[in-house]
Amino acid sequence: MAPSRSPVNLSELSTAELLAGALREVSQDDLDHPVPHLVALHGRPTREVWDAAVRLVTRADPTERELGVRILRELGEPDDAGRRPFRGGTVPLLVERLGHEVDPGVVGWVISALGYHRAREALRDVLRFVDHPSGPVRFHVAAALPALVDEGRAEPEAVLALQLLCRDDDADTRYYALVALVEEVSGVEPELITRTLTGLLDDPDEQIRELAVTHLGGG
Repeated sequence: MAPSRSPVNLSELSTAELLAGALREVSQDDLDHPVPHLVALHGRPTREVWDAAVRLVTRADPTERELGVRILRELGEPDDAGRRPFRGGTVPLLVERLGHEVDPGVVGWVISALGYHRAREALRDVLRFVDHPSGPVRFHVAAALPALVDEGRAEPEAVLALQLLCRDDDADTRYYALVALVEEVSGVEPELITRTLTGLLDDPDEQIRELAVTHLGGG
């Protein structure tokens, strides 16, 4: 009988080994697939890892670009102000990538990464994708917007975008947009919220209908 292998201690792997493992994980194209090598890279906020991610972001292969963006998305823990290490270089890079990226999957991850960095300066760049033909891109817009708006009073164009996303074809996108509009962003006119909720009382998705009923005082 062959001896059993000891579990790999990811903290002992080199950055190159972690990158190779993370690329295999990301190439699975399954959000439920475990990504331990990617998580290990997130926990190693060194200049070496950041530089490697930056190089990946401009590669010809969209899977490599996705990996680079997903590393930058959660590289290092945020501080008390919500700022992650390397934010100063990361946010401009992501905004620049958003203006050139052609792969919808990578576009979605770039938008998500901007949300994770609370990049309010990128709000208008992200809003350009509110009616993107790719459903996953629109989902990422809905999920990211609460982190990109003014904390005191959401910008009118962001509120308008969330209203539009509340009517999206995809139920998950509608749900995230509705939660953002009624629970996460500030300064939205009560009448606007009421109109949006009332329009969703007959939504085909049960979770959305229940949320609408609850916020209208019927639950």
